[in-house]
Amino acid sequence: MKNKDTLIIALIDVPQDITTGDYFYRTYSPGMALAREEGVHVIALSNIHHAKLDIMERADIVVLNDICDPDLLPLIRKRKEKGLLTIFEIADDMNALQPWNPVYEFYQNRENISLIYRLARYCDGLQFSVNELMRLYGGLNDNNRVFANQILSPHPVEPRSFENELIIGWGGSHGHLEDIASISNQLIEWLLLKPDVKIHLMSSRPIWDLFKELPDNKKRYYPPGSLQDYYRFLASIHIGIAPIRDTPFNRCRSDVKFLEYAVSGVVPVLADLEPYRSSVVNGKTGFLYKNDSDLINILELLENNRQTLLNISGSASDYVNSQRLQLRHISERMAFYGYSARPLGQLKERHTDPAALFDRLCTIEGAVRHGRFLELSSSGFEKALYAGLALLQGGSERQSANDYFKRASELRPQNYLPFLYSSRISEDPVSVLAKAIKLAPLSIMANILMGEELARQGKVIETLNAFNNALSVFPGYEIPLIRAGRLLKDTGRHEQAEQLFKRASDLQITLSHNLP
Repeated sequence: MKNKDTLIIALIDVPQDITTGDYFYRTYSPGMALAREEGVHVIALSNIHHAKLDIMERADIVVLNDICDPDLLPLIRKRKEKGLLTIFEIADDMNALQPWNPVYEFYQNRENISLIYRLARYCDGLQFSVNELMRLYGGLNDNNRVFANQILSPHPVEPRSFENELIIGWGGSHGHLEDIASISNQLIEWLLLKPDVKIHLMSSRPIWDLFKELPDNKKRYYPPGSLQDYYRFLASIHIGIAPIRDTPFNRCRSDVKFLEYAVSGVVPVLADLEPYRSSVVNGKTGFLYKNDSDLINILELLENNRQTLLNISGSASDYVNSQRLQLRHISERMAFYGYSARPLGQLKERHTDPAALFDRLCTIEGAVRHGRFLELSSSGFEKALYAGLALLQGGSERQSANDYFKRASELRPQNYLPFLYSSRISEDPVSVLAKAIKLAPLSIMANILMGEELARQGKVIETLNAFNNALSVFPGYEIPLIRAGRLLKDTGRHEQAEQLFKRASDLQITLSHNLP
C-alpha cells in the first residue's frame, strides 16, 4: 500500500474507563473492524490526550463521540480548510439524563446542550447508535446515519444443559436501580415458588439488596467488573432479563443487552420497548414482555419447557453470529465517510506521511497497538488530568485536585489544559488563565473563563477584550456575545447590550419541531 493510499481514522472520546461496554461497542469494536479495511489505520484516544492536536491536524477522518468542548470549533474549521472529514456522534439523549448520571448537572446548563447542537451541525456528518436518537437529533445535520452496536466477533459457547437447575440473571450499572426495582417483588414471589430456579446478579449493592428477602441458596452476587468479567458472568446463567421502564432516555438505549445474551447462549427475556423491538423475533430469538405479569408468565413457560429454552438459545446465537457481527457492517461506515467526504473534494497535499504518523504514535507512553488499530491509553499526563478533574467535580478536595494539575503541567509544560482546569480553583485565576492563553491563543474556553474572572473583579474594559478575543477565534459561537452583553447590561449600557444579544440570537441554532 502506497503512503498516499493510507487512511488515518481517529476516534476521539470523552475521558472514560476503557473497560466499559460504552467504550467497547462505540470505539474499540468499530475501531478494530475499520482497521481490517485495506490501508486503514485507526487511532483511539480521549479528548484530553496530549497528542490530540497533532492528530486533529492530520487524521483524514475524525469521529468526535459526544464531546462538548468549544475549543474543537477552530480545530474543525482548520480541518475543513484542509479538506479533512469530521463526524460527530450523539450516543445518548442528553436532554433526558437521569439525576444520578455524573453529567446530569453539566447538561442542565442549556449552553452546553447548545454547544453540542453547534458541534453536531458544524461537523461534516452526524452518526447515532439507534434510530430514536436520529429521530430526535437528525435535524441537526442533513448528512446523518445510524450505526447500531454490533458484536465484534463470534463467541464460542459451551453446550448448555437446561435439564436441571435453572439460573435467571441480570447484570448492569447502578443506573438501572429503578428498572430492576420495578420487577423485583414479583420476581421474588415467583422464585420462592420454584425450588429449582435461582437468580444471579452482577450489580451494585443497592440493586442486590432489592432481593434481600430471598434466601442465600436462591441467589448469587457478582460484583461489578469489566466487560470481560460480565461475559464470564453470562456463562453462569440460562435466562437473561432486561427490565427497563418506558422513559425517553431508555428509548434511546441500544439493543446491546440482547446481543450479549444471545451471543453467549443465554435466552433473552426483554421489555417490549424500542431498544429491542426491531431486533428480537418474539418466541424465536427471545421473548418480549409487556408488563410484570407477562414477564412471570414467560418465565413460567420457559421453566416448564426446557426444549424451548434450548431452541431459542441456539436461534438467538445463530442470529447474532450471522447478522450482527461488526465486520459484516463496517463497510457501511466506510461508505458513509466516503459519501461525506465527496463534497469536500480531494484531500490537499499532505505535509506528513500518515503511515509515519501512525508508527510514531505507536511509540509513545500508553500506546497499545492491535495491528492497524492503536489505542492511546492514558500516559502519566492524562492520568493526572483525569484525577484532578474527578476531584474537581466532587468539589471537596480542591488542593488535591490542584496538586494533580500541577503534576500534569510538569509532565507537559507546553499543554494548556492543566492551567485551564486549575484556573477554577486557583487563588490567582487571571495569571493561570494567562498562561493557558499564551500556550493556546485559540482556546475559546480559556478566553471566556478569563472574561468571566475579570468581570468578577470589575475590570470592564479587560473583560470585553477577553470576550472579543474568544469571539475572534470563532465568530460563529454566540456565548462570548452573550457574556459581553450581560456585562454591558449590568453596567447600564442597555442599547449596546441588546445589539450583542441580537447578534447572539441570530447565531443560535433554530431547532426544528422534532428537536428537544
